[in-house]
Amino acid sequence: MKKKLLITLICIIGIIIIKLVNNDANPNQMEKETPSNNPTIDNMVIAFYNVENLFDIYDDPHTFDEDFTPFGKKQWDSERYQKKIEDLSKVISKLSSTSNPALLGVTEVENHDVLADLIKNNSLYKTNYKVIHRDNNDSRGIDVAAIYDANVINIIDYTYYEVEDLYTRDILHIEGEIAHSEHIHFFITHWPSRRKGEKETEYKRIEVAKILRSKINKLLSNNPNERIIVMGDFNDEPSNKSISKYLMQDDFYNLHATYENTKNGTVNHQGNWLVFDQIIVSNSLLTDNTYQLTKKSGKVYTNNDITFTHRDGNKVPSRTYGGPKYYGGTSDHYPVYMTIGVK
Repeated sequence: MKKKLLITLICIIGIIIIKLVNNDANPNQMEKETPSNNPTIDNMVIAFYNVENLFDIYDDPHTFDEDFTPFGKKQWDSERYQKKIEDLSKVISKLSSTSNPALLGVTEVENHDVLADLIKNNSLYKTNYKVIHRDNNDSRGIDVAAIYDANVINIIDYTYYEVEDLYTRDILHIEGEIAHSEHIHFFITHWPSRRKGEKETEYKRIEVAKILRSKINKLLSNNPNERIIVMGDFNDEPSNKSISKYLMQDDFYNLHATYENTKNGTVNHQGNWLVFDQIIVSNSLLTDNTYQLTKKSGKVYTNNDITFTHRDGNKVPSRTYGGPKYYGGTSDHYPVYMTIGVK
């Protein structure tokens, strides 16, 4: 009887000791597991990429995508599709040496499925990427969309604004929080092309610029210090009227304006470099000490893995197609990006 009582007493003491040890350890453990109310994020990448006709291999009866099918003019099959997904994911993962982009605006994607395939690829699947997409008002079926890291950016809401009468891509507006504390707006856009002539089509890009600026003005009327990032394929350069006069004002800065009239453009047309892909930020992002952002933060990714070298030594983005001819490159545009930190 005494022996049983002694054993019971030892067990009770052991339980008490374990609880005391756990109580001492738990406060430290909770302190490590509880996220900071103001986390510091260094070298966070925000990027934009025109991925050049990222279609699946299936015919959509509602759009003119027949060329991008196995039996279409471009003989777009599963092997070519998977190669492009793999190549794109590698490029996206290399934009930063520390982590995948927190947010990537994209254009020329056919649907939600191609983006779902992209974020599941080997180079990106470890990032907690989510997709923002809606079928746009484009006859070819190429859309403006985005992927974002849900561990870094909290999406509050997003809206697509249609560009009436022009049958061009919608403007994507994303409202979110960086590090779940800093409120920010993103506008992602793809303006009408110059295919029928620069001057002949200029009015279309000016019209989109006016619509986009009206949405921005509405935000600024409520809060003049609103943090805003505009990115896209503008099919115009920073000095063109659509951007310099109708979109830009003294309250914004174009991070890629310095690339104009250099050999460091984002697209090459008949040997001429053009800066069609740009990131434009509100001055509030440059002047706010919360952000580690400077006027030199805008970059163009031009690595050899997405570059084709002609026989004459001229280097251009390595495109997937040239007309009906398959080249197997990644895209006819270079991606653009900016690095930002939040204290």
